Amino acid sequence: MTHKFLFSIILAFFCFSFAHFYLTDKSEVLVLFVDQDQATISQVQIDSLQQLTEQMNIDFVVKQSNEGLPQEITTLPSIYFQNRKGRSKYYGRYNNYSRIQNFVRTSKLAHQQDAANEKTNVLVWKNGKADITAPLKMTELTGVVPEDFEQEAFEEEALNAIASTMTKFKLLDKHSLSKHSKSFYFNIYPYLNKKKQLSLTTEIFSQYNCVKPIYTQSSPPIATAKWAKRAKAFAKAGQVIEAEILRQIESSTLGDDFTAVAMEATTASWEDLGLNIENTSTQKEKTQNTKVDIPQKWQVEKRQDDEPIIIFSFLSPVDNYAGEVKALTGALELAPNLSMQNAKGKFHVNISDVTMGAEDFDYEVQNKMLQMNVFPNASFEFLEVLDAPSTPLQIGVPQKMLVKGQFTMLGISTPIEVNTDIEAFVDEKEEVKLQVNCTFQLPLFDKFKLDGPDGPSPAKDNLQFYMKFNLETI
Repeated sequence: MTHKFLFSIILAFFCFSFAHFYLTDKSEVLVLFVDQDQATISQVQIDSLQQLTEQMNIDFVVKQSNEGLPQEITTLPSIYFQNRKGRSKYYGRYNNYSRIQNFVRTSKLAHQQDAANEKTNVLVWKNGKADITAPLKMTELTGVVPEDFEQEAFEEEALNAIASTMTKFKLLDKHSLSKHSKSFYFNIYPYLNKKKQLSLTTEIFSQYNCVKPIYTQSSPPIATAKWAKRAKAFAKAGQVIEAEILRQIESSTLGDDFTAVAMEATTASWEDLGLNIENTSTQKEKTQNTKVDIPQKWQVEKRQDDEPIIIFSFLSPVDNYAGEVKALTGALELAPNLSMQNAKGKFHVNISDVTMGAEDFDYEVQNKMLQMNVFPNASFEFLEVLDAPSTPLQIGVPQKMLVKGQFTMLGISTPIEVNTDIEAFVDEKEEVKLQVNCTFQLPLFDKFKLDGPDGPSPAKDNLQFYMKFNLETI
């Protein structure tokens, strides 16, 4: 998992556009699958999830494994959110309630997609239906480096030696990860002193947090050996690392523990479990008073709720890395004839309002990635509106358009194109509002040199954004 990235992602904040959706979905439900023996998640933690769903006004369902499990579920506990648009699997610790809240809110606007995430030379443990991987990151050899040293050959030798003494994990040339895979990433830092003594230190990271390790061994080193017998040091490291990963799986206090689903476990379809996707929804009535005047100048609506203005994620298969932006400021001015042609707009997001649903991620992203103290906000400014009708906006008549503009973050500006839907309506207080939906992608690496999560390109190099909120008159 790339540390520095992390969701740099974030960025998103970007911010522009608008529109709080007045959509209520009776099929919104958070589903928790647990082992009937309750070996991992406690009743107190289940009660906390219940309270969270009540606060979010969605249903909560707990399913025991002896009732049958959908075929794709390989570990327990597993959490899913579904609504009329689809179903997504939660990627995170089961006791991180802020992250679960973030997951639900982002899934409401855009569900995850399925795509392969191919890995090479990776340690894999097939435990029942569970697919557990342990990717290695080896840093450059430091200290007294031999003249004929080759880092690539050194890493290959090390990985083979590490695998040789592991009893659960096997080294595979190729392996395809899915959203149901479990991973524990480990780093090894090799150092060679003047006496040709090799020392190895290590860190192990949860797949859910590449910022703060769940295990470190540096003093004393995890293993040492003479340079000529370095394979022994790596073999010893492999034993210790595997034992620690097994301990984390069985008894993590952070939420990384889980139970692997046995191959012979009873399967059941989502429909059999009463969890079929309902394609029905209701939408609050909007007053369609076409005689109401449309103002020319607008600002982002001042809201009382805590729903996100913008959600963002990487592309599949790493779209489980997602976040949100809770606040947006800015203004829109329609053309003199009250059309979107030649409209002007500029919107801002404070980097402090960008969140991944976890405090350590947020700190990493806001301060280290996005340099909040130097560049406190990101902005989007209209340059041109394409494909918009030349006629004035009308109550109850949606319009589609392409907004070309300039996005600025980290002091760098880049052009982007935003697909936008906008509709004027009168709310229950008889106030005129503009409701806007927007989607766009932002090239993180090409434009801002920000690294994404562990995954294939271009999925990890681009962020996709979904925006929904309202504008009100100034």
